[in-house]
Amino acid sequence: MTNAERLYEGLDTNERCKFYSSALHKAVEIFLPNTERKVDDILSNGLWPVAVSAGLDRIIVFRISNGDTTVCGEKYRWDRIVDGTAPIDEALKKLPITTAVARWVSKMSDDSCISLRRSDFSEDEAAFLNPYGVMSILIVPIFTEGKFWGIVTFHDNTKERDFDEDCTAMLRSSARICASIIIRAEKTMSTEQAMKVISRHETIKDTLNKVSVIFLSQNEEKVENTMEAGVRLIADIAEIDRLILYRNHMTVGGLYMSQIYRWDRSSGGSTDLIEAFTDVPYTLFMSSWESYLAEGNPVNSPSKLLSGNEAAVLQSFGILTVSVIPICINNAFWGFALFGDTRNERYFEEDIIEMMRSSAFLFANAFIRAEVEHDALTGIYNRRFFENNMKRVISFLSRSESSLSIMMIDIDFFKRYNDTYGHLEGDKCLKVIAQTLSRSITRANDFIARYGGEEFIVVLPHTDEQGARLIADRLLEDIRNCNIPHEQNDAADCVTISIGVTTGKVTYINTADDFVRKADELLYKSKQGGRNRYSLEQL
Repeated sequence: MTNAERLYEGLDTNERCKFYSSALHKAVEIFLPNTERKVDDILSNGLWPVAVSAGLDRIIVFRISNGDTTVCGEKYRWDRIVDGTAPIDEALKKLPITTAVARWVSKMSDDSCISLRRSDFSEDEAAFLNPYGVMSILIVPIFTEGKFWGIVTFHDNTKERDFDEDCTAMLRSSARICASIIIRAEKTMSTEQAMKVISRHETIKDTLNKVSVIFLSQNEEKVENTMEAGVRLIADIAEIDRLILYRNHMTVGGLYMSQIYRWDRSSGGSTDLIEAFTDVPYTLFMSSWESYLAEGNPVNSPSKLLSGNEAAVLQSFGILTVSVIPICINNAFWGFALFGDTRNERYFEEDIIEMMRSSAFLFANAFIRAEVEHDALTGIYNRRFFENNMKRVISFLSRSESSLSIMMIDIDFFKRYNDTYGHLEGDKCLKVIAQTLSRSITRANDFIARYGGEEFIVVLPHTDEQGARLIADRLLEDIRNCNIPHEQNDAADCVTISIGVTTGKVTYINTADDFVRKADELLYKSKQGGRNRYSLEQL
């Protein structure tokens, strides 16, 4: 029980009337003179003495559209948890006309208030109100100029109670004042306020454009680098500290999720994934989110207001406020993006949520592209990526007739390796070779791809014969230094590679196939010459 409620309990009828009158007077003093302030600030400050005196946890204003009582949506929300104005509930932007709501609207058509407490809820009332934690509620109709303008609901989420006559009178007056302020604001929104809204929207729009450019121009750039650059822009605007991207996959045991990317401001950007969140069922950590997110609904809330399991998990990682954006690709629930604030308890504003929706899709698309363009086993680029990008490389270099070197690489006697050590060891070997070659190709525009089986291809723009020889020598040495045993290798006692290298100036008549065919011929020459070596010729 609050101090105000204790005081109220000790008052007689006249004193109670004065108590509520005093609270209403304080509210009116805040409401009426503030013609130049934002409507949210006016309502937030003005409703505070009303909520304190009446022991309320939440006040919501619903607006009826053009007198049509079947079209009603949340217009404003006051919440004690944030000490004032809170973002509206996405699910209540359009109030669902359930049997309970329809019955209430019908009853209020003669300007009657409705007072309910949980133990008296009918089945349909309980279905609608219980998910919002309502213990007691007063529903007040608002009429202006003889028309049903809207509804104001006053919530007590702490205890069951009846709203007495004096309290109801104060709340009815407060509801009418709230409606008047909103109506006035709708008619007289100042130019300065409008410009601030426009400026904020322009900032968000500009940020999304920049993020889109980063993601849509992603070529050879690693997906982690692309994500880090894009996420930081979003994080700065939304004032978040953490972004985690989850990918779904279906198993015989149900829907599972895995972290595939994690960004943390305190760690400086992209950071390690948490192993506990790899390949886990929704039922283990986020049981209520599976169906909710699958329907396209976002989560936007202080963590402690979520259901027990979700709240406990988020708070264990220091997340005070969370926005969870579901990602649906081709009508399938692909995964979700979790945006976390570890410093403040709040609700994210609507335009920020919309920015998060757009960016979440870009994040997912980056990983989808990476899956399409990367080899599943080795993690490096695949042949599809090579073929798509070679057209761009040839076109770009031909403008200035710049040099291009191509290397075809084959693991020596790899079939013998598989026959001797088994295919599992063969896969491990491929991974080591791929990652070693990848680390040895260091320039930004160079890249390596798995061409097929045990073959790899290296693309070296702006690289002449001398540069190509240096790189080929380095690749041969780096693979030998891996010292992977291979007793059936005629060229050495460890795994080695053979390389075919061609280099030349690119002209408008050249194609990627010209370079690939020549490099393949030279790879055959290296094999014929004893392997564990490279052969190089000009195109």
